[in-house]
Amino acid sequence: MKKKLPQHLLRSAYMDILRGYTKTKLKKFGTYYVKHLDAWCAEEIDERKKAYEDHAKSKGLPTSEENLKEAEENDLWGKEKNQKLEDLRFQVSNLKITKSKFILQADIENIQSQINEAEKELVSLTVEKNEVIGYTVETYATKKINEYFIFTTSFKDPKLEELLFEKDVFDEIQETEINFLVKNYNDISESFEEHNVKRMALSGFFLNSFYLCKDNPFIFFGKSVVDLTFNQSEIFSYGRYFKGILQDLKHEPDEETMADPDKLIELFNVSKNSEKIKQKMDESSATTVVGATQEDMKRMGLTSGAPDGAISLAKAAAEKGGHLDMEDLIKLHGE
Repeated sequence: MKKKLPQHLLRSAYMDILRGYTKTKLKKFGTYYVKHLDAWCAEEIDERKKAYEDHAKSKGLPTSEENLKEAEENDLWGKEKNQKLEDLRFQVSNLKITKSKFILQADIENIQSQINEAEKELVSLTVEKNEVIGYTVETYATKKINEYFIFTTSFKDPKLEELLFEKDVFDEIQETEINFLVKNYNDISESFEEHNVKRMALSGFFLNSFYLCKDNPFIFFGKSVVDLTFNQSEIFSYGRYFKGILQDLKHEPDEETMADPDKLIELFNVSKNSEKIKQKMDESSATTVVGATQEDMKRMGLTSGAPDGAISLAKAAAEKGGHLDMEDLIKLHGE
């Protein structure tokens, strides 16, 4: 389940992104600083992972592929379930594309409900597959990488110059204590999941500074792109994305929409789709869109009889006996 940070913690997490680290505390280890991942760290971790995998193979540990093949031979996991996983991934992808093409809120909510159900089933089936596969080369390598990652990103000082642990001391730490460190890191990382970074990128405390940097990350962060943490790169990319949306929107979004990135994206898609409809029609007396609420018409910029440049659907509706349904609207999009 997504952890949605309250506004004051969202701002605090944003400041951590700017700093490139998070200050944290555990009873056993006291206060320390967790460095955020960047490209240089990631490269080193990838190299280590390969070494750990090779070591596990040399000790006779099976790979995930080998265990999966054995599970299939013993009827613990069938090819039909693999196909089901692929179908679900394809379904989720297609539903999201479909959602982006709808205009009416009821249709958007219906599609989102289908997406939620498919994603839930996808997660459940993925968990089942991992349980069937069991402990493998990849599992071992992931565990060792987590431990190595904790060692290399935990520091005593905010300048990130002195590691929290000496190597020989870290090697002697009990596994239960390592697990506490890993859990703490995972808890910290939840603050920087995509849905929270999107919300930061739409917030006033980010946008007020972002609009002054002329889309230049060096002006914003004071360092080259290759030296940015992944969190810094992500929030800057979303900043540019949402800036483009806000500039293209014909109507200023309300506070509720600005607080929810997904709603803003929906509004943008509705606006784009409505523009396609408007381009297909001439202005004349207004009509209604079947199934559209007053709020839908407002979001589309199609208000009944509005003199301020509101677009009429009369001509297209007349050709369909006086009204349009969703299939007609989709055809008007040119799909």
